[in-house]
Amino acid sequence: MKGQITMNQYTLQKYALLLLCMSAGMVDVIGYLGLGHVLTANMTGNIVLLGIAVSRAQEFVVLRSLLALIGFIAGNAIAAHMIGHVQTKNGWSSRVTAVFTVESILLLLFAIAMISPYSEQLSYLLIAMLAAAMGMQTTAARRIGIAGISTTVLTNNLAAVVEDAVSILQRLRHANIRSLAKELSPDAYLRAGAVVIYLTGVILAALLFHHVPMMAVWIPVLIIGVVTLYARLYSWGAAREETNNTGS
Repeated sequence: MKGQITMNQYTLQKYALLLLCMSAGMVDVIGYLGLGHVLTANMTGNIVLLGIAVSRAQEFVVLRSLLALIGFIAGNAIAAHMIGHVQTKNGWSSRVTAVFTVESILLLLFAIAMISPYSEQLSYLLIAMLAAAMGMQTTAARRIGIAGISTTVLTNNLAAVVEDAVSILQRLRHANIRSLAKELSPDAYLRAGAVVIYLTGVILAALLFHHVPMMAVWIPVLIIGVVTLYARLYSWGAAREETNNTGS
């Protein structure tokens, strides 16, 4: 029974990780369309935009991209400090949950500021806040370490999917498709799902932003909030179970 519960929790964690991928895709769209064409989750793309802006002497674009980069690094540092070097059998520790809690608060404050009359005046602060939230999420997801998935770096996930596909093609010489599908690891399916759901988040956010932009802003808040709430409920349940076992 205990092993079954552990397996169910691990399955839920994998779904939660996919939701984090969706939120990151949506956040990048929000930053790009709503905050002056800046990427706040994908730092590879943001650095490319920064380099182009520097070469063209576009001061305001440079400032926005720099703020996103600084905010992301600050989020990485804060999350790394909060999690520390504690290693657990389950990568999703209570410290990781604490990081998601802070990220939820940052995204909530961001959403409130975005619907306020002062959103334009606060645009630079909003960029830094959104990037910091994504930096925290990136570090937390790396520490969870499920299937090597990064929730904000699509390039790594895509490369892993391609490598899985090559492995499939090589095995096809010695096995039929049905048996091969059974032999594929759950991580291979999860990595493919991460790419698909990231793209889904991008498409969803782009559609919503053109029709109901405020809904696009609030969905990532809800996603991270639900993931954080699940993680906190699980940790409380585990703590109670451990206390009961000790008492008995």
